[in-house]
Amino acid sequence: MSLSQSIDIYCERISPEIFSEPINFITNVAFWITFFLLLKKHNKKHYEDEGIRIYSFILIILVFFIGTGSFLFHLFGNLWSLLADTVPIMIFILLYLYLAIRYYLKQTLAVSAFAIFLFLILNYSLSYFGIQEISSYLMALFSMLIISYITYRENKLDISYGLLLSSIIFIISLGFRQLDLYACTQFSLGTHWIWHILNSILLYTLVVLFIERKVR
Repeated sequence: MSLSQSIDIYCERISPEIFSEPINFITNVAFWITFFLLLKKHNKKHYEDEGIRIYSFILIILVFFIGTGSFLFHLFGNLWSLLADTVPIMIFILLYLYLAIRYYLKQTLAVSAFAIFLFLILNYSLSYFGIQEISSYLMALFSMLIISYITYRENKLDISYGLLLSSIIFIISLGFRQLDLYACTQFSLGTHWIWHILNSILLYTLVVLFIERKVR
């Protein structure tokens, strides 16, 4: 399979030509706005823990790469740009899960690493149910809800509510992503662009939660 092979999986794209998804392309600006807002917050924050400062910066940089990768994919619509789109997202999901287990649940390095391993195994298992396209998103959502519940039981209410809010945003966002092709007959632009906007809000909420331990 060629890296330049055209990929057409969204409603708005009607040809393999460059810039065939102008709305999906332009709405990725939301990720860059999120990146700059988070970077500003990061630079103003006085971190008492150097590890949290470094991880916060890495998460913010990943937001930038997520936006850039999505820009490239909706501009070129081929295999290499799809990889540029999906790889940063997967790295963010795995890193945030590790950080949530390590810092929100106060677990050891070994437990946090095992959580990543378990996530990957379950994520792969979902491919047998024919939902491999969104399996990592479903696993991420499930993980957020589980950790929200655990932190609620541990009376870490700010973290619990922050993850619950993030989960609600994610559910709505994922709904619009899946609705995209079904909406084509009624709305030629589809709904994938709403996924971009809601996901930029989701990423902002998650990173702020990690930085501040609350959403504010």
